[in-house]
Amino acid sequence: MPAQPSQPAQRTAVAVNGKWLAQSTTGTQRFAQELVRRLVLRPDLDVVLHVPRRAPLPGWLPAGTQVVRSRLDGVAFEQLALPWAARGMLVLSLCGPAPLLARRQVATIHDASPFRFPQTYTRVFGAWHRTVARVLARRADALVTVSNFSAGELAEVLRIPGNRFTVVPNGADHLDHLEATDPGLPADGSEFVLAVGTLAAHKNLAPVLRVLAARGIPTVVVGARGAGRVFAAADLPQGGSITYAGRLTDAQLGWLYRHAGVLVFPSRYEGFGVPLIEAQQAGCPVVAGAVAALPEVAGAGAVLVPPDRPELIADAVERVLADRPERDRLVAAGRDNAARFTWDRSAELLAAAVHSAAAGARARRPAQRSTAE
Repeated sequence: MPAQPSQPAQRTAVAVNGKWLAQSTTGTQRFAQELVRRLVLRPDLDVVLHVPRRAPLPGWLPAGTQVVRSRLDGVAFEQLALPWAARGMLVLSLCGPAPLLARRQVATIHDASPFRFPQTYTRVFGAWHRTVARVLARRADALVTVSNFSAGELAEVLRIPGNRFTVVPNGADHLDHLEATDPGLPADGSEFVLAVGTLAAHKNLAPVLRVLAARGIPTVVVGARGAGRVFAAADLPQGGSITYAGRLTDAQLGWLYRHAGVLVFPSRYEGFGVPLIEAQQAGCPVVAGAVAALPEVAGAGAVLVPPDRPELIADAVERVLADRPERDRLVAAGRDNAARFTWDRSAELLAAAVHSAAAGARARRPAQRSTAE
């Protein structure tokens, strides 16, 4: 059982930005979901969940949770409706942009990829995210990010002190209690490689998959967006030893982690890297890029390789598949490392940041004039 939070002198009211509920689940939506499902249970917080017009409510939301449903969706919900509906409250945003007009808020910026890898995004998307980050860096009561690496990167590109950020890492334990479901893919045994990620340039999947395909190594790719024409445009190998699974359920992904011989995670840039610790938690060895936040997150539980050397990455994958003692060592070290990352612990860190921001905002309010004056 997690330690019970110490209750402050007064409960802190917080308006949660629920825009993520209308989106598909990737790493940032997972971050929001797992933390909010814990914040709504805390006796020291008075949580109001604000949701877009068409967003479904999650099944885990406790009965009696205060929910405010907007008449707007998307950017209009977040940037116009939310700050008005939540006026006077501390707004908490955990996934993507945050409302620029909110006067009091805790905002999360997951990484500096729109600054470091602008070519990954459309011009409009990248410009919007960079603008929002710059404004929030100066206006938000508190800023949250997911790793020490991201805190340093964001401090540099936004030209603010690194101590403006509270580091709240992702957890590794969200797949633990699911019953694994076989996705029925043409990969079995412990000799297939698993890759989890999108076709974003900094994910670096294409060059590594081409080498794995050339060597005939069975590989399952989860999450890469698009149909065959997208893969062809990205110059990804087709057929043969590569299976593109698209998006799977958590239970199906959990099955793959538990049955794969190794996860290959060759990113050039990550603010955290959730698949890495998901794999470690499930007992899957990891070969990952030796850059960005990945060494910080992986600890001693992964083989780290320069991501610009796809041949070396494939060599490391083959060694892990062939060397049972090394695989067993990586599994044990990975599980030990993943134990550092729990959603309960992260929720404690986030709640402390929320209370601190609320106390700071109260301290900055003009003192009420005495009625005796």
